[in-house]
Parts: sequence; structure tokens; C-alpha cells
Amino acid sequence: MATHFLVSIIQLVILSSAFIMIPTPTSAKLEKLTHLHFYYHNNIAGPRATAVPINPKIQPVDLRDPASLFGRLTIADDPLTSGPSLENSTVVGSAQGMYGSASQTEMAFAMVFNFALTQGKYKGSSFCLLGRNPIFTNPRELAIIGGTGAFRFSRGYAMLKTFYMDMQTGANTIVEYDVYIRHY
Repeated sequence: MATHFLVSIIQLVILSSAFIMIPTPTSAKLEKLTHLHFYYHNNIAGPRATAVPINPKIQPVDLRDPASLFGRLTIADDPLTSGPSLENSTVVGSAQGMYGSASQTEMAFAMVFNFALTQGKYKGSSFCLLGRNPIFTNPRELAIIGGTGAFRFSRGYAMLKTFYMDMQTGANTIVEYDVYIRHY
């Protein structure tokens, strides 16, 4: 009886270790770390606007008063470029998503974006950015929570620094992105 019990335990251990040792498609490959550097151009005014408030408030926005912007939600399809100049740099992709003013006490946006790459080694791939963006903090960090193409199963972070902001209207902003993505 004791021998039969011991044999059953050994069979259970062997059977369970067989399930644990089965490699998954992603564990068979080594994880990579990719660094991307680009500039994000957000323009909310004029004929070439790349971002549109979908619930604009009646009162004017004052960049010194976060409460004046609170609750505004903006949809964007912003260009990403290799350098800070939109006119003299290569467009490497677009940031498509939305951001909303989520603080009454500071200029901070909740951001949900897909960064679609259109040039280079990662052309056709995208990654998803999500997080809180306090726009007057330099640098600031947002999370990478997934992706497509080369960035399937990705995770990581983006370090942002404001390169330029029209402080009168906030209509034109350029943000430098350093992105670090772990993927297979």
C-alpha cells in the first residue's frame, strides 16, 4: 500500500514537471530591449491642426490655471519626427489616441495613445502608451503597455521632455520622447 502511494506521488511529480517544462513560443526567444528616440508634434489650432478637443469649454483656457482646462478631452493624430523640426525632419510615425485634462490643481493629462511607426526597422509595428502626463515636469515618465508587430508582448516606459510649447495659447507643442521597450 505504501509502495503504491509512493509510486503515485512520483508519477504526479513527473506529470506536473512535464507541464512546467513545456516551452512557450515567447520563452524560446530571448527578450530584446529597443530604444527609440523621436519628437511628437501636437497642434490644436489652425488649418493644420493634428489634435481636436471633442468637448471644448466655452471659457478660454489659461495655461497658468489648470482648472480652466480640467475635463477637456482631445483626440489626436500627431506626427512623430526624427528631429524637432516638423519641416526639416523625417516623419517616422504618428501618435494616435486621446488625452484628457485630469487634474484641477496642475496641468496633467491622462494619455491613451498608439504610436504607429511608418519608417525604419519597425515600420508597421506599434506600441501603446498609457499614463499620467504632468506637462510642466521635465522629464516625466509614462508606461508602455503593449504593442503589435515587432512589439507584441511589449512593456516598457517613455521619458518625455517638453522641447517647445507656445505658452500664450498652448496650441503648438513639441515633446522629445526617449522610449525603452522590452519585447520578443
